[in-house]
Amino acid sequence: MKNIFKIFTLIFSLLIVISCGDDDLEPTLALSKDTSSAVNDDDDLFNVLASAYNRMTPSSYYGRDVIIMGDVRTDNMYSTMASGRFKDSDMDHNADGYGPWSTIYRVIAITNIVIGIDETTLGGNPARVQHIKGQAYALRALAHFDLLRMYGQHFVTGEGGAQSLGVPYVKTYKDAANLKPSRDTVVSNVGDIQSDLTTALSLMSTAFDTTSSYMTVQGAYAVWARAALYFGAVDSSFYAAAGTAAKWVIDNGTASPVSAAAFKASYLADNASNSLFELAYSGTDNTSINGLGYILRGGSYGDVRILTGPATGADDIYDVFEADAATDVRFTVNGMIGLRDGGQPTLIGKYPSVNGSDNLTLFRIEEMHLIYAETQLRAGNSASALSYLNNIPAIRGASLYTSATLDNILNERRKEFFGEGLRFYDLARTGQSMPEVDCGIQLNCLLTGSPPEFGSYRYAYPISKSERDANPNVQQNTGY
Repeated sequence: MKNIFKIFTLIFSLLIVISCGDDDLEPTLALSKDTSSAVNDDDDLFNVLASAYNRMTPSSYYGRDVIIMGDVRTDNMYSTMASGRFKDSDMDHNADGYGPWSTIYRVIAITNIVIGIDETTLGGNPARVQHIKGQAYALRALAHFDLLRMYGQHFVTGEGGAQSLGVPYVKTYKDAANLKPSRDTVVSNVGDIQSDLTTALSLMSTAFDTTSSYMTVQGAYAVWARAALYFGAVDSSFYAAAGTAAKWVIDNGTASPVSAAAFKASYLADNASNSLFELAYSGTDNTSINGLGYILRGGSYGDVRILTGPATGADDIYDVFEADAATDVRFTVNGMIGLRDGGQPTLIGKYPSVNGSDNLTLFRIEEMHLIYAETQLRAGNSASALSYLNNIPAIRGASLYTSATLDNILNERRKEFFGEGLRFYDLARTGQSMPEVDCGIQLNCLLTGSPPEFGSYRYAYPISKSERDANPNVQQNTGY
């Protein structure tokens, strides 16, 4: 389906940014043509928003890097650096910068175009116009959340927690008064993300929800559930908000957890029954050799491997599945983990098409059950927490837990979402140092030294020199 987005993008690049390159879609630069003459009705408005979805799919954003870096910096995976990629998996980032800063702000730029268009001038269905604008608000919130968790200073010792530097929260396009925005505080970012999602939900309607390839009402609630759970580390009052949002999705959404028998197939299916929000790719429009499948097991790359070594250091993925390895469908028996290149453990099941032609699911209903379990535990409702925690192993062929503890919930999140980019942020938000691992005799395993302790400046990416040169109001992160 992603090819549809590209078609829309090509059409509207002619209408909106004639003779402009990608740099002209930065939120700090002006367009050469006013959008008001190009957008006339709800279909036109959606076609503009389609470009934002498309800008989320490259390898520099969700198409590879954000997902991989959420696992390769942890006790789940490591990089062999066979193709020179993810050489900073030890988190020893170069001060010249790292991460998808500019890519994400290009997504935000498109959402701001949509939000900034006067809906009273548009024809078509007014309710659908509101729904599309709601999608734009939700995408803008998700994009800023991704920036904040990668570049924010809130987990860096001595930087002030909620009052530390976050990221510039860009809400307008072509605003002459804000062409070079400064970094906002973390607490300000959190408030803006919450406000954008609240606005999104006030504008959107389930009547216009189609597939999970677009942002839906349940998708917006899922974004807030994940973000609020993360923000709980900064302000514990957000745990209740995370639980409320997750429970709404469980009780009112259309998605449902997949069974053990359907688990592997769900990664092959577009818009599977457990999908809350995904990005669309196709056989002719995909990340190819620059995508997730190729970096995990491609013939020329295959840089990123699953950690499994001798019984020293932190538990590896094999350790956490050990008790149920023969029955848990998330392990070898289901083909999620396979042995490649002389017996090296490799993730083969979650991104089945090596060229990246399968849709990429960013939010699944199973996450909502585990978010609700954690928030119930934090609220003192241990029985309810245990019930929702066990909803997942019960349908994976794994042993049930006898008690709900934070360790057990994080362990189940690790088993359910390994390779999906959540592990680093689970460790960071719960105040944990990066575990020291021993990869033993694994192929090209170059792990050396000690991983950073919680509070290290390396818990945040540096901001590149090119970005700081372009906008001197953007302050570099501590330590770089």
